[in-house]
Amino acid sequence: MAISGSSLRYHPSPDRNGPLRIRLHEVLRPGMGYRGAWATLRSEFAPLNPKRVHRLWKEQRLNVRPKVHKRRKGMPLPDRPTAPGQVWCLDFFHDACLNGTKLKILAVIDEFTRECLALEAHTSIKAPKVRSILSSLFASRGEPTYLRSDNGPEFVAHSLTVWLAMSGTQSRFIKPGSPWQNGIVESFNGKLRTEFLNAELFHNLADAQIKLRLFQHFYNEVRPHSSLGYLTPTTYRNITQKSKTKEELYS
Repeated sequence: MAISGSSLRYHPSPDRNGPLRIRLHEVLRPGMGYRGAWATLRSEFAPLNPKRVHRLWKEQRLNVRPKVHKRRKGMPLPDRPTAPGQVWCLDFFHDACLNGTKLKILAVIDEFTRECLALEAHTSIKAPKVRSILSSLFASRGEPTYLRSDNGPEFVAHSLTVWLAMSGTQSRFIKPGSPWQNGIVESFNGKLRTEFLNAELFHNLADAQIKLRLFQHFYNEVRPHSSLGYLTPTTYRNITQKSKTKEELYS
């Protein structure tokens, strides 16, 4: 029959990539690339090569066309943090519920650890509410050296400025029309929009607040961050604080 003996006796080996293919579909979320999937699954399938994930990613047609962002070049911003808790950045963004309720969401990010410190949603957030949110964070995290934000009326209000000065925190406002000067929180807002807001529906304000709190936990505790060496923000903060403590002990 013109069939070689090796072909006749050959028994195909089981597909070692079967479980990995299943897990890739389970961890897939909007905006995720193969590197994010590799960082999420590398401990579960160790040792896991990024090239193996990339091959399966393309094979399953999970690849997303990357966006090309133009990088602005210029003078570096002052007051760059060198440790957790030095610089926090703030910004607002908006969404809506199915019942027509308009949402205004305040995000507070630690620039050094990329940790989301607050993700508060309300129908209206003015300067007194911003002060209340920051006051709670100051009590639990301590006062940062600087707060970076735009020139919105909620941030430049006289009552908030005076309160921050009494707390020992200075405001650092970006130039009008220059959102790239607050790039850390802008990057977070883009991830939140792509990975969460565009994929979720909110029935009402309470539903939005609960889901935002769950996303905050996921972002800080579970989601690996490429700029942190694919560590989670909470893990990176813990490592940094331990390193700082050791330096203080041996100094």
